[in-house]
Amino acid sequence: GTAARAYLAGDKAALDAAWYGSAFAVLVDEGGMAAAKQLIDAGLGSQDSLLRGAALGSVATSGKEDIARWLLDEFDDPRLRRNERQGFIRGVIGARDTRDWGFAWLQTNFEKVMASGGGIFFTARLPSMVGGYCSVQKADEIAAFLRPKLAGKTGALDLERTVERVRSCGVLKDARGAELSAEFKKIK
Repeated sequence: GTAARAYLAGDKAALDAAWYGSAFAVLVDEGGMAAAKQLIDAGLGSQDSLLRGAALGSVATSGKEDIARWLLDEFDDPRLRRNERQGFIRGVIGARDTRDWGFAWLQTNFEKVMASGGGIFFTARLPSMVGGYCSVQKADEIAAFLRPKLAGKTGALDLERTVERVRSCGVLKDARGAELSAEFKKIK
């Protein structure tokens, strides 16, 4: 966090590019919305693809719902590229703490997202976006929402694999979750 703050303050020797992602994630975790806005501005103001990607990605995957809501509902900047906007959606849905909110947002805003361009590429990545769940109920919800949208399109097969993986994980968790928890309590 200290190195990221120094880097953003102008000390380019404070942070090696290999650590951008980790350092920026710490910065957002510690600084919340103010740090997120600072990173977005730094990322969008840069032509360094490593800095730009790490800054935007760290904000999108912060796991903070207030930041997720700001990114997807309010944030609008002409410097933001379409694929970066879609990266925000992927990051919010991919982060465990904002996954449910992000998936609900996607369900509500699906048509608007598809109309914004890049539809075939975004659609092909949809199954992997929601693959982080581990629940039979969520597998059913994903299938009900995405099957009609992906029928006969790129991503349909990947969707079926994702639904199966989410369902299998949920079945295993339901069947063995209590047993696993008991074993971990013994490890103390």
